[in-house]
Amino acid sequence: MASENQSHTLPGGSIISRPEIERRLGLPVTDDESLVITPMFGKECLDADSVDLRLGTHFLLPRLSQKPFLLPDKESTGTFHSPFHVPLGKYLVVPAHQTVLGSTLEFIKLPYDLSGEILTKSSVARTFIVIETAPWIHPAYRGCLTLEIANVSSTPILLYPDGQLGN
Repeated sequence: MASENQSHTLPGGSIISRPEIERRLGLPVTDDESLVITPMFGKECLDADSVDLRLGTHFLLPRLSQKPFLLPDKESTGTFHSPFHVPLGKYLVVPAHQTVLGSTLEFIKLPYDLSGEILTKSSVARTFIVIETAPWIHPAYRGCLTLEIANVSSTPILLYPDGQLGN
């Protein structure tokens, strides 16, 4: 059995335990092993081997194009989205079968020796919301995570900023 300050390692990779997450969160920001997640909601957002993140207030909504197709490239991608801010306490309606881009409320700083993965919680999936994003968070990542949020149901869904999305 591992002590509270050891990570649980697996051949070819590792999953760190809650005590290791807490240890790294407690390190000074300048420490090479420090993990920063801010604003932190509290200990209830920590699980045995993961951290629950919350939905932020900034979204990109898809615009309807006058063109019959989209050619994704760096010059045109930004023209197909409209920025939208939803204040805390308010909500965003995501129509049936629509997708929006959102971000986490938390800013994340991963150390050089940790990577992360975005997974949709089963409680969120049961509402027919799918978090379709590049799930891999690279070591040394800094920033809020972009989330592609798809409503795959036949009913509009309300998204509340500050709500927990996944771990």
